[in-house]
Amino acid sequence: MINKNKIYLVAEIGVNHNGSIKLAKSMIHAAKKYGADAVKFQAFRAKDIALVNTSKAKYQKNKSNKKETQYQMLKKYELQYESFIDLKRYAKSLNIDFFLTASDSISLRFIVETLKSKIIKIGSGDLTNIGLLHRLGSYKKKIILSTGMSTFSDIDIALSAISHGYLKLQGEFSLKKHQKLYKKNLKYLKANVTLLHCTTEYPAPTNELNLNIIDSMKNEYGLNIGYSDHSCNLLTPIIAMGKGINLIEVHLTSNNNLSGPDHKSSLNYSNFKKYVNNIRSTEKSLGSFRKKITVSEKNNFLNVQKSLVFSKDLNIGDKITPDNLTAKRVGKGISAQHYFEFIGKSVTRNIKKDMLVNKKLILRK
Repeated sequence: MINKNKIYLVAEIGVNHNGSIKLAKSMIHAAKKYGADAVKFQAFRAKDIALVNTSKAKYQKNKSNKKETQYQMLKKYELQYESFIDLKRYAKSLNIDFFLTASDSISLRFIVETLKSKIIKIGSGDLTNIGLLHRLGSYKKKIILSTGMSTFSDIDIALSAISHGYLKLQGEFSLKKHQKLYKKNLKYLKANVTLLHCTTEYPAPTNELNLNIIDSMKNEYGLNIGYSDHSCNLLTPIIAMGKGINLIEVHLTSNNNLSGPDHKSSLNYSNFKKYVNNIRSTEKSLGSFRKKITVSEKNNFLNVQKSLVFSKDLNIGDKITPDNLTAKRVGKGISAQHYFEFIGKSVTRNIKKDMLVNKKLILRK
């Protein structure tokens, strides 16, 4: 499950199974093989989320299906709810987490009551679906909330709707009255909600990724922040990780040339493997927040750190001054940190240039 010490990597299979349970299972297997922590699918019925004549988004269109509606497209990629039970069971056998995006109240009820999922994802398209978010809050589940196509005002309202549902407050949720309600429910939200920065385009243009927003979201909400990556770029997750996120979601496909709205903007298995390796390498590179001498540094410490030595010959009784005391690499001796402890003191014997400073050779000031 999600934790603050490791990037939780979600392979978004979404609808890239193209309606095939066999393909879906092979993709779960690949996600596990190449290092994902979880796989995610989308639970929906086309009739519950789109009108029959709703046109497709620009990225969903291609030359071969110009006249196809969004409803017709979605209908092809529906999976029966019973299939998700089978897929979850298969994921469990591979020891990889499995969860779904809820797109409507019916799919949400199935995910909670039948599938008994511990995590529920809400896509950017439903960030303003206040009724769905309100109901989601009442279930008191772990929530991953994508924030593409939104402003902070929209996020405020979404978090407040979840809070209103969680608190089971009397009366209806009001945009005007309850917009900042989330601020009274931060303890619950911090423990249960992860916000995903996201650019809702496939693939997302580099100049619209706006990864600095991750910093702004952390400062604004103090919640766990993740990143839903649509860039198709192996560098992007490395930059995002430098912002202190704890979750990355990225689309996975078995073949970029398959028909379907998301295949061309998803990572194929080869690139997904590289993507995961980059994340795990970056994890190691980012390392600890605690500044300490590392194991390998200890091997170099004595030969690289400087120690105090005399820079000139001195006679008994001569005072130590900046003109005759310096620091050099010696491999032993008194650290140069103690430089000013010896300035002004006198030597108790004759000194040769480059002799190590030794407390027994020194008189007090």
